[in-house]
Amino acid sequence: MREVVTAKDRWMVLIGYALPIVFPLTLFNIVVTVVYWYVAPYQSPFFDHHMRENINAQISYQLYLLLSFGLFLLLGWFGSMNLNWLPDLAHLSIPLFAMGLIGIIFIIIIAWWVVFIIAVIATIAKKYFRFPVTIRFIK
Repeated sequence: MREVVTAKDRWMVLIGYALPIVFPLTLFNIVVTVVYWYVAPYQSPFFDHHMRENINAQISYQLYLLLSFGLFLLLGWFGSMNLNWLPDLAHLSIPLFAMGLIGIIFIIIIAWWVVFIIAVIATIAKKYFRFPVTIRFIK
């Protein structure tokens, strides 16, 4: 038997997807979404699935950004050291690699927006959606 997804289900999920956009602060958006998930007066399997996916995606993408930014800082610090013992090419490759990480950070941010828009479209179409490249913290 197929589950009937009502308009109320879709609106509740859409509000859940709007919360990280309205509250773009790093940990605050995760906390607000978790609180909304637990406090929401209306629960359904559709709502539950999408909120779990939303929270898992937010945590995963925040970790990816944190790791990329940490690598950027580490390589920037390592590149600023006195590296006379390295060949001349290495002096150039470390800052270039660090600058490449800035590009990766922007790619992660753009991917987050694109995937969230796809999730909203899937919600409007009454489809279950799983975020790609997401660590499933909440099962």
